[in-house]
Amino acid sequence: METPSGDPAYALERSQEEYERLGRQALFLHGTTERLLRDAGLRPGMRVLDVGSGAGDVALLAAGIVGPQGTVVGVDVDAAALRVARGRAEALGLSNVEFVEGDLDTADAGTGFDAAVGRLVLMYRADPVAALRAVAARVRSGGIIAFQELDLDPAIAARSLPEASLWNDTGRLTTEAFRRAGMQVRMGRQLFAAYTAAGLPEPTMRDEALIGGGPGFGGYAWLAGVTRALAPLIQKLGLDLPGDLDTLADRLRADAVTNGTVVWTPSFIGAHATKP
Repeated sequence: METPSGDPAYALERSQEEYERLGRQALFLHGTTERLLRDAGLRPGMRVLDVGSGAGDVALLAAGIVGPQGTVVGVDVDAAALRVARGRAEALGLSNVEFVEGDLDTADAGTGFDAAVGRLVLMYRADPVAALRAVAARVRSGGIIAFQELDLDPAIAARSLPEASLWNDTGRLTTEAFRRAGMQVRMGRQLFAAYTAAGLPEPTMRDEALIGGGPGFGGYAWLAGVTRALAPLIQKLGLDLPGDLDTLADRLRADAVTNGTVVWTPSFIGAHATKP
């Protein structure tokens, strides 16, 4: 499934419910993304481009790092999501963040940025290398390019111990849905080759998964939320939903607690490099 631009269609619904889910996901992933951005070299006073900004989660995170002396420009094609992002920035009293509607290649977002960042963006591009080149063109020499992407390896049979779990069954379902939809499901580990093919230096990379068990782990709600957002696509592909989605998070939790199961997410892989 592709858009007129040739990119795979966004696999998740665009709706207020989805923007709220993305906000909850941002809280779950906050630490992994913040560590990447700080390790990449984001610091106070920088001018940062956030690619595929959506409802603004990464832009707001970056704004907190660069501080009031810095600025962040978020770019996305989804006008409704950007309205949410602008409202969130206003509610937080942030005057150093703006959002521009448009595709990365054509949006009037400016050039000469000190850094460009993005999370779960390149996996939705038919040509991630071309996307990275377009990003690099907006960054000054010596600037930072940092992306965080999922690595959904279909060959990994289990992400829990014991292996037989509702978590594993649900994770395999979401991975298969992304794969059949044409997403770059291995984008995380493809980042190294994509950076070098785009003419950038070999990136520094990090691999993080969130792991937990017991009743308090936030991953149950995260996986249930992703599955709910994918539900229309899952049904369109003829795959079976894992029962009542309204109770899925509770069932994932109960299954793990009852069986003493430890579960972990797919890899969230970050890469950063400095533009020559």
